[in-house]
Amino acid sequence: MVFWCGLHAVILERNKLVGRKVARLFLSIGATATTVEDPKEVAAALEHADVLCADTFDGDFVAEQVRSNPRLRGMLWTAEPLRRSLRYLVETHTINHVLGRRDFESPPRAWEVLMVARRFAGASTPPISAFLDWGFTSRELEVRTTQDRDGAVAEIQQFVSSLQLPKRVAEMFGELAHELLMNAMYDAPVDAQGRPKYAGDRKADIRLLDDERPSVRVATDGTKLVLQVRDPFGGLLRRHVFDGLARGLAGGEMDQSHGGAGLGMMVCHNSSSAMFFDVVRGKHTEVTAMFELDMNLRELRTQAKSLHFWSA
Repeated sequence: MVFWCGLHAVILERNKLVGRKVARLFLSIGATATTVEDPKEVAAALEHADVLCADTFDGDFVAEQVRSNPRLRGMLWTAEPLRRSLRYLVETHTINHVLGRRDFESPPRAWEVLMVARRFAGASTPPISAFLDWGFTSRELEVRTTQDRDGAVAEIQQFVSSLQLPKRVAEMFGELAHELLMNAMYDAPVDAQGRPKYAGDRKADIRLLDDERPSVRVATDGTKLVLQVRDPFGGLLRRHVFDGLARGLAGGEMDQSHGGAGLGMMVCHNSSSAMFFDVVRGKHTEVTAMFELDMNLRELRTQAKSLHFWSA
């Protein structure tokens, strides 16, 4: 039985079949949905809307609508590289989601639409199983010291290699794991006054306290590879993600007021098909990276990628 959840989505999509598929996914969680093909039809449907969804082709229109309606949130999808979509996330604080799709005739991934829809409807942080098919296998790694970090990176590379994937994929996921662990171990920990404890020297050997340790999981279902790192501080800001990635995609221009060239975010972007950032202020920051195993590295470089940010 599907219960009505009180969420109403307006879906602006010029491809009727794609619009119907996305609407059906919203309906499946108990939301209501209205599908339109022309921006001129949107105004009449927005009175009770909570979410406006569209391709980045209509990003200017979506941004205009959500800025003028405090209740409304935006969700975009795209078949193009992320850079064009990222502008809307940087400039509009109520657009926090871009979903990649294979081409303009294809809908976004069904599980990804459902995850965002359920979060809009009030669901909490999903478990790692939400990113994978039933029957997946996972490994949890213990990380307390700098040496543990290096051991975890090596173990993650070995885990990927065991799937008979190209060596470069294992190296790429090792680089991603190292970047996420550096953020969780050196940048995230703060003292009782909110001052960074270890960020001053990212080359120093450290030993984290029990309540400072990140959790690290790597998992696969044979079609997707997922890496998840969670710290117990919840200090990551929206601008760290979107502004940092925007700088990285623009060539790494330095911006001292917002934390460097965005090179760390570029590692995340270049190593994954989708990135999910989930922050509960003062409690946790959880970063999940997903890589599609049936995609070759050339396709990875050119595919439309997903980016999500939740904050509470």
